[in-house]
Amino acid sequence: MSGIIMITQFFFTLVIGMYFFTKLKGEHSDTRTLEENSKKEAERLNDMRHISLAEPLTEAARPRAIEEIVGQEDALKAMKAALCGPNPQHILIYGSPGVGKTAAARLALECAKQSEGTPFKSDAKFIEVDATIMRYDERSIADPLIGSVHDPIYQGAGAYGAAGVPQPKEGAVSKAHGGVLFIDEIGELQQCQINKLLKVLEDRRVMFESAYYSEGSKNIPTYIHDIFRNGIPADFRLIGATTRKSEEIPEAIRSRCVEIYFNSLTREQIASIVHNTCERLNIAIDNGAVELISKYAGSGRDAVKILQMAKNIICLDGKQRIGIEDAAWTLNVCHYTNGHYFGADEKIIDISVIKPKEKNS
Repeated sequence: MSGIIMITQFFFTLVIGMYFFTKLKGEHSDTRTLEENSKKEAERLNDMRHISLAEPLTEAARPRAIEEIVGQEDALKAMKAALCGPNPQHILIYGSPGVGKTAAARLALECAKQSEGTPFKSDAKFIEVDATIMRYDERSIADPLIGSVHDPIYQGAGAYGAAGVPQPKEGAVSKAHGGVLFIDEIGELQQCQINKLLKVLEDRRVMFESAYYSEGSKNIPTYIHDIFRNGIPADFRLIGATTRKSEEIPEAIRSRCVEIYFNSLTREQIASIVHNTCERLNIAIDNGAVELISKYAGSGRDAVKILQMAKNIICLDGKQRIGIEDAAWTLNVCHYTNGHYFGADEKIIDISVIKPKEKNS
């Protein structure tokens, strides 16, 4: 009888041992596979980081100093008055596309850092977001503008998730703390986002709530207790840009901001942008080509895009200089008419009647 018991015990011991051996072997295999996949993905990501294309001309031609922005002298002076000094204000910029709103916002902070009595430190951040692609979830699971709380039921497994600890996540308003938050096309924000943003502007902090937060829980780290009790600081200056009309922007935002209007560019100002870009990037171009581009380009951005295309054309043709015929060909093919549509079979410029002009720089 004892022999049967011993055999039975040995059998079950063998089965259990085989089970744990197989499980341990499987875990080791999974770990090795995970490490191999992780290594391959890291190598692939590293290879991707070492591949880069040439910088687009629209980026290379972007103003590097606020004085380089063409045609907005009064607006730029107003921006300096609002942002520089000891009491910087929130700003709303109105203007059509391609007139320098984003460039001005980026450079205004650098001017403000150098102003006397400024509260901006030398490392103050410029956080840029685009309202047209700003994700928003009504359940506040994800809110990249204001911030959100990753509750255990949504965040899944993990150290905090398994312990039932809610995790507050910073949004753009907190990342901009001590600096500038630039919201491009601010008029495209949803009403709920606008209401939350206004609350942050008033309180200069972000408060979070969660059904999973317990003030007396000892499992929750001290810093998370601090966030739920006191919020995350969000003291910044807002610069919003929009192509909408002022009456389309909520009055609650307008009342908190200095409103600045950027002008549409004249032909002479667009020509100046083309000349400056060519000089900076060492592009040879005829005066006639500059005049033609400035006549049909609707904005500075349009002018630089036309210039980029014409430069590529002369490279394909083996030429060294952009002539009036190259500019005319680009305008015809790309249908640039200063915002006015024309049919696919029409031509705005008859290249054959254009007489070559003297090629001065």
